[in-house]
Amino acid sequence: MAYPVEGDGILSFLRRWNRIDTTYVREFIDLNSERINAQGGLELGTVYLIPPLHPGDVYPPVETAYQPTDRKIFGEKYKDFTVVSDNLKDACFYIVSGHGGPDPGAITRVSGRELHEDEYNYDFSLRLARNLMMQGATVYVIIQDEYDGIRDERFLTNNNTETCLGEPIPKSQIDRLKQRVDMVNDLYARDKGRFNYIRAIEVHIDSRNPREQIDLFLYYADNPQSRLTSYTVRNEILKQYKKHQPNRGFIGNVSHRNLYILRELDPPPIMVEVGNFQNARDRLRILDPNNRQAIANWLTSAFVEDVKRVAGND
Repeated sequence: MAYPVEGDGILSFLRRWNRIDTTYVREFIDLNSERINAQGGLELGTVYLIPPLHPGDVYPPVETAYQPTDRKIFGEKYKDFTVVSDNLKDACFYIVSGHGGPDPGAITRVSGRELHEDEYNYDFSLRLARNLMMQGATVYVIIQDEYDGIRDERFLTNNNTETCLGEPIPKSQIDRLKQRVDMVNDLYARDKGRFNYIRAIEVHIDSRNPREQIDLFLYYADNPQSRLTSYTVRNEILKQYKKHQPNRGFIGNVSHRNLYILRELDPPPIMVEVGNFQNARDRLRILDPNNRQAIANWLTSAFVEDVKRVAGND
């Protein structure tokens, strides 16, 4: 028997006790039918019965180090791909999709549908992660959802099943941020001697006055490599806009921000804000899966250029 912690759902509760197989869920529900709330969730302060271990499962689990992202996270349609180059073979990326779990981020409404920022952040993040892996990079997707791979729909279904590498995401904002910062910093402490180039990337969509169209903003930390990477990315995005939309122009900039996650991350971090969720024109581009893929492609090209920049300065 055990009590849930803040942010726990049935899956995360069972995972903590190494009940990973989905058959444990039905057993758990059968054991605790009178304890589960009307929404099918867990209540803090309520003790729950834990299903017995299946043959071959053990608790506590054998300690294993976190491994780079498994391709299956991209979903059935996108899990298979070919590594097309070794441009990023000595590079490692920690991709942090903004918000998630109990925090939907910005909310907007289109055609009677409520859309949540975190679902689009996650789709951008997966597309970028897959692209980087195709260029030979080692990638860790820090915020994960075992149910949502890359999705080609305009309207992405809302849920709160995201985890931080399998750990439930807390409701408290500072606890959420600290959890992902600690996760990245622990990985970086292990990885920093293994790669020539390491970056942390936080992906968000901005939410501001509906009249403001912003394209793409980049924020950097009080770290010279964070700043230089941000400008490399900006310059590559500007080049892509000139190539693909020569008459439109590029409305975006680079600036320093003293945000917790930028300030506390040990590897050089950048934050990417992909448009304004409340602006109708920006939103059209955010909802378009082809545009989400294009942004991921452009960001990938930018990181290839940044790796070359760093190598050229060595």
